[in-house]
Amino acid sequence: MVARLLTWAHGDITLFIMSGVKKYSHPGSMHPAIGHVPLAGYDGQFYYRLAISPFDWAHSADGITMDHAYRYTRLGYPLLAWAASLGQAAWLPVVLVAVNLACMGAIGWLGGVLARDAGRHALWGLLLTAYFGTVISVGRDTAEPLADVAMLGGLLALRRGRHLGATALLVLAAITNETTLVVPAALAATRAWTWFTGGRARPGKADLAWLGPGSAWLALQGAQRLAVHWQAGAPADVSRNLGPPFQGMERGLRADIRGMSWHHLGRYDINLIEFAALAAIVAAGFAVLLATAAPVHERLAFAGFVLVEMVLATWQFWGSVFGDGRAFVDCYLLAFVVLLATPATGARPRVTNGRLALVAMIALAALIVVARRRILFQ
Repeated sequence: MVARLLTWAHGDITLFIMSGVKKYSHPGSMHPAIGHVPLAGYDGQFYYRLAISPFDWAHSADGITMDHAYRYTRLGYPLLAWAASLGQAAWLPVVLVAVNLACMGAIGWLGGVLARDAGRHALWGLLLTAYFGTVISVGRDTAEPLADVAMLGGLLALRRGRHLGATALLVLAAITNETTLVVPAALAATRAWTWFTGGRARPGKADLAWLGPGSAWLALQGAQRLAVHWQAGAPADVSRNLGPPFQGMERGLRADIRGMSWHHLGRYDINLIEFAALAAIVAAGFAVLLATAAPVHERLAFAGFVLVEMVLATWQFWGSVFGDGRAFVDCYLLAFVVLLATPATGARPRVTNGRLALVAMIALAALIVVARRRILFQ
């Protein structure tokens, strides 16, 4: 982050917002003034807009026009930044970055706890912070770190039997990034299976962890429907982000292969490195899915994230040459959750420290490639 600030941003932390002058941001109407990029900008400008006035859901406000109505229901990150900045817009460029850095630190700590729970050294948990897509999240003020720390915290609270804490954290995750609803869906499925098979589980606090996030998200959708009339949020969200299985993946990989350079490490080559690394890590997760000691709902959530974030993801994710796979972060995180929870001895397959180190090397190689690019370029 410091290297990106001092090199690409030339010391101007407001550039992390990635406010673009070509379409959505209007510098003359923005107070206080911030730095801009000579492009259409990136998602951070919409989180910044909501962080200035999270309860103003006008199409255009504070010098920024929203691109899609579903932005209003991703309220967790801007609402937290607004609260942390005490409503002072001038503080937001620093606060948005600080929140993401704090969340990345918390993800590392949670990873350490998960690793120790599995009998491993806590340092293995730092692998949860090594996803190359989070370089974009921190460098462009997007919401994945907060959504993911809340999701992981919720999973850990469930392991501890702290259902109310888990519910609160999973609600925060859901109103920050709706893809994390895969976890409550996995919880609901496992609870339903228990009831169907005649288990002793009865409705109670344990069900709040899947009822709460879904209810909060639906409430936000209802508020958005009442307050925003220029576009329906959820239908636009689904149609833009989800498509036929493997269609976006196949189209994106074909474009990357056609765009490969044999003379230098270009953007399409980096895309292929990222996707190859992610595929290897996801494959490792599936290889231990039956042997892992992770709870059933965590294993089911891992499979659900792969389905939603990779298999059904549209061209806008697979064809992006500037997103660095940040949309696939939950697949990476849950892959390492199930890998860390797999016994190092005895089980077949097992995950020894040597095998875990091999997977870690794949993740770190992709992280280094992406970090180097983002230190120097947008």
